[in-house]
Amino acid sequence: MLRTRILAGTVMLMAILASAGTARGQHCEDSAVTDPALLARAVDPLDYAAKGLTPPQKITVTLQGITFDSNYDNGSLGGIASGGADVFNGSLFVEQSSQGLGPRSYWFRFKLSGVAGRTITINLTHGESPRPRIRTGGGEWRVMTAQEAPNTSQMILSFGAGEDEAEVSFFDPLGYDETMGQVTGIVNASPWAAMETIGQSFQGRDLAMVTVTNPNVPDSEKFRVWVHSRAHAGEVTSTHNMLGFLKQITEESAVGHRLRSFCIFNVVPLLNADGTALGHTRWDAQGLDPERQWCNPTGHTEVALLKTRIDGFMAGPNQIRVMLNLHSTVGSWTDTFFFKHIFPSVTVAFEGIQQDYIDAFDNATPLFDNLSAQSSQLNECLFVESYVWNNWEETVMAMTHEGHYRRRITDNAWITGADYEELGRAQAVALIEYFDLPETDYDPPTPDYWAVN
Repeated sequence: MLRTRILAGTVMLMAILASAGTARGQHCEDSAVTDPALLARAVDPLDYAAKGLTPPQKITVTLQGITFDSNYDNGSLGGIASGGADVFNGSLFVEQSSQGLGPRSYWFRFKLSGVAGRTITINLTHGESPRPRIRTGGGEWRVMTAQEAPNTSQMILSFGAGEDEAEVSFFDPLGYDETMGQVTGIVNASPWAAMETIGQSFQGRDLAMVTVTNPNVPDSEKFRVWVHSRAHAGEVTSTHNMLGFLKQITEESAVGHRLRSFCIFNVVPLLNADGTALGHTRWDAQGLDPERQWCNPTGHTEVALLKTRIDGFMAGPNQIRVMLNLHSTVGSWTDTFFFKHIFPSVTVAFEGIQQDYIDAFDNATPLFDNLSAQSSQLNECLFVESYVWNNWEETVMAMTHEGHYRRRITDNAWITGADYEELGRAQAVALIEYFDLPETDYDPPTPDYWAVN
């Protein structure tokens, strides 16, 4: 039985780019592709893995003196072919579900070299992110201009004489290594944070959990908060969210101190570590949807690991009180949103505590105004929220937060990864109002304090 999500708007079905036999096609994240030609091109990840082959989205091709490379962490490109002088026809990688849920595709990320002094056209569908991202020489990512992305199937890119290397992405990207590098840096810089490996993914990548709290305050006086991001591989806004949340709770400030003094935070940076590294849009390395494994995770390593930790916390003295499941979605949304679970799938009282957190988040940031509010009849076996409701009901306020790839509400500019970090900070700050945390005395520690403590 599928989880019914009552959507305020209609999610657009993305146009398909046909290009010299290289196009694989594209679709809305939550809508299965039905075109027989695209279905025939979809790739079962277990098939190439079993044969020891390089994943087909990891390509290195040189055309007209320019090298296109997606063979690295989080890189993905279905194909590329010459379409004329300085014109290149690209296609998205289409991944297949091993659960019969159909193919998915929108994520792309690749490097270019040999572009100095050239203007090139890349025909590649990017309807779910009208303004893709670009950087040159390994610098900062930026939003493409209207001239660079004049429509949702084309990019026209000009490079200066000193710009020989560039990288293009669907949105501000964060691969597995990039994410864990940032998380490690945050943890190493904070005396309040500790990181542990809770197990390995299906393909053997470390799955980490970060714990943040003030050990000088008894745990009996604290609320436990659980956060995880990136159940679906291409949903990168969720990881920017998570990084902002982690920065806020480790921050050396009165707010950070207040949160740490009254909360124990458990943050899992990446659930779908393999899918993220592979450059998938949605599924994991087995072609599975992690969110559909919570009732029976025996065949899903990552969900089983998270479930074991959740069960342990819920059996202990400091049970989880808030659980944030961070996601992204596609389509034309005005605002980010939560899926508020509603009666009769949950109690009216549970509706109320969800709304309390949504209101607190609204009060914590100008980047959210609940303008795209959504509701959900909570399915019995989909999403971690279902698992905790089935077992602990109103004890745990669990919700999914969905980011999008469109414009921010404050000034109508294109939303960025930095904006999602700010939203993540606000998700932490909102806990002060939600739990009604008392103010605390805060004296910033001196370097001498950390040297002896």
